[in-house]
Amino acid sequence: MKQQLNLTRPSTKLASRQQQMEMHLAAQKKKDSIQSIIVSAVVVALCGAILALIAILPNFRDVPVIVTYQAPVVKEEIVDRPKDMARGLKPKPASSSSSMARVIAATTPSSIAVPVPEVVDPTRPFGMDDDFNAGFGSGDGDGDGGGGSSFFGTKRTGRRVAYIVDFSLSMESDCAGGTRIQLLKKELINSINGLSDNMRFKVIYFSHNAWTDETPGPNQVDKGWNGLGEVPMVDWMPADKDTKAKAIAKINATAAQGNTGWFSPMKMALSMGPPPDVIYLLSDGEARDSNMVLDDMKTLNPTGIPVDTIAFELPGSPAYDLSEIAKKTGGSFVLYHEGKRYAGQAASKFLGTDFDP
Repeated sequence: MKQQLNLTRPSTKLASRQQQMEMHLAAQKKKDSIQSIIVSAVVVALCGAILALIAILPNFRDVPVIVTYQAPVVKEEIVDRPKDMARGLKPKPASSSSSMARVIAATTPSSIAVPVPEVVDPTRPFGMDDDFNAGFGSGDGDGDGGGGSSFFGTKRTGRRVAYIVDFSLSMESDCAGGTRIQLLKKELINSINGLSDNMRFKVIYFSHNAWTDETPGPNQVDKGWNGLGEVPMVDWMPADKDTKAKAIAKINATAAQGNTGWFSPMKMALSMGPPPDVIYLLSDGEARDSNMVLDDMKTLNPTGIPVDTIAFELPGSPAYDLSEIAKKTGGSFVLYHEGKRYAGQAASKFLGTDFDP
């Protein structure tokens, strides 16, 4: 009997200990649950307080009152402008009106078609006078630290101007007001003199080769670059008084000789560093490499610098090629023929193989 009682006492103690552990765990769980509820309540309260502050703060700020004003529309008066090529204005297409015909307005349509005479714009002859480039290019620039230039009536803004000019033998031919080379030199000198002091410029001469003032003479054309091999280094010249005088002396002393090529002078100008802001290309002859220039324009001019082209007494296919160079680069094209300047629609009739003088 005693042995049986001794066997039951350990099992009773063990059960008591398990019960105590379960009670302790239950109490701990209850305590943890209460703490979690309290922490959650505090977090929710803090979030609510922050959101309340965000919602309330804008009410304490002064909101500016926006007042709008619209000025009355003033009808602009149209002022007649003289056809002055010295201002570099782009010629307008042929107008439907004529100074010799009176315009009659009617409220009902007419069944009769009235022919409109063609108006050549502009009609001012080009010659050796000083009116063509007067009054332009000597200002303070375009307002952003740049400058302005004008060449044969084409106006551009920019600090760096490259003149690519044809000095081939055909430039010795006669034209209205003298020879072509005389008129080119005069207009080139006028344009350079009109550059402001903060600008840079470069004259690139060409016939069958291209050369600059730095090319050693005599016979600079024969020592010029033919477009093969490495491009010669071409430096910008400051547009100060002394440098202008030296460049003008070179222009006056340079004679026309050789035939015509456009690739080498174009490549030289477009390889300058920093690149030009303005490029003028003037020619009076059919270039032997015009197709190469047009076909390789994206490679030749990857940054898309506008090239303003001037066809000098050059109607027909060569003028068309120059107009295409301007079109592909975003430049402007003008043509001089028999002493008159043509642009836009007025110049289109001189382009192509079907031109009939």
